[in-house]
Amino acid sequence: MFSTRTYRVRVQFSNWMLIAVLSALTIYLIWEGNGLLIAGALLLLLVIIERTIHTEYQLSKESLTVNYGKLSKRQVIPMNSIKRIERIRRIRIGKKALITYLLIVYGEDKTVAVMPKDEEAFIKQLMEIKKHETRQ
Repeated sequence: MFSTRTYRVRVQFSNWMLIAVLSALTIYLIWEGNGLLIAGALLLLLVIIERTIHTEYQLSKESLTVNYGKLSKRQVIPMNSIKRIERIRRIRIGKKALITYLLIVYGEDKTVAVMPKDEEAFIKQLMEIKKHETRQ
């Protein structure tokens, strides 16, 4: 009844700003010529870009899989361990929040933050799977 669906990550302004600042720092370090610091900054920039661009969330009947890209370990959360989902808004300017994400609480007070592009479809599918699970 439920097919596996993959949701791409929503890249926020703060992520782009972090990438821009790290890029500027890396360029400065290249200009100054400090090899060890250049290598560290490039490695950090690579990991952040990889996690920012390639993060995916897979929802299936059995689990939620959070794949943070090729350089990070994927996280598999069984559907029956998910307790609740909360919408979090941080750093507000007026009524607008700069950082928004979904906080999923599962297991023994474990949490994972997700930022799918289509939040409403993600929540809807997650709730449908949970509702179908409780009927069985």
